[in-house]
Amino acid sequence: MNKRALLALLVSGILGFTGSVCASDIYKYRAADGTILFTDQPQERVGRDHTLLSVRKGWSYTPRALTSQERDRYDSMISQAASQFDVEPALIKAVIHAESLFDPRAVSRVGAQGLMQLMPETATSLNVSNPFDARQNILGGTRFIAYLKGKFSQLDEILAAYNAGEGNVRRYGGIPPFKETQAYVRKVKQLKQRYAGHFSKGMGEEEVVAAR
Repeated sequence: MNKRALLALLVSGILGFTGSVCASDIYKYRAADGTILFTDQPQERVGRDHTLLSVRKGWSYTPRALTSQERDRYDSMISQAASQFDVEPALIKAVIHAESLFDPRAVSRVGAQGLMQLMPETATSLNVSNPFDARQNILGGTRFIAYLKGKFSQLDEILAAYNAGEGNVRRYGGIPPFKETQAYVRKVKQLKQRYAGHFSKGMGEEEVVAAR
């Protein structure tokens, strides 16, 4: 595939997004000349002249009913992690909501695991031995957010790095041009705002609509 055709393919993948938010994995390829390519296009569309190096997790938005019990059952763990790593509890809860809908057994198509959807290699680096243990996962995911806070000054960049990788944020000088990542940043910020007063005042027992 020539570079002009590949560029057209990538632009169509980025701009041809319609309807509700849908999952989109982020693929990393190496071209024959050594150039590194990041895209949301799979191997069959990019071409076999590009070597697939890695795939990062996708993310999707699927509204469904979420009870207050489901939503609030990890609040004490969230508060503990927030205090330990100096991260806003509302941000932690928003990430959990967006990543797993508070399902500790959640597994993505590419293997991200648990409440905060840690990839296995990330979990290992964060000393998380069991990513399906809620406490371990929350502590590990919060530690990772704290690490990213030390690398980036803007919340948009921190969230984009959590979703698409630190390298992509640096490469593009901000949120990468991936519709999935852009949608993820918007959704987590909305959820963070929703939960902003939750840990100081509570939110009552009303049913809310979940959105992954």
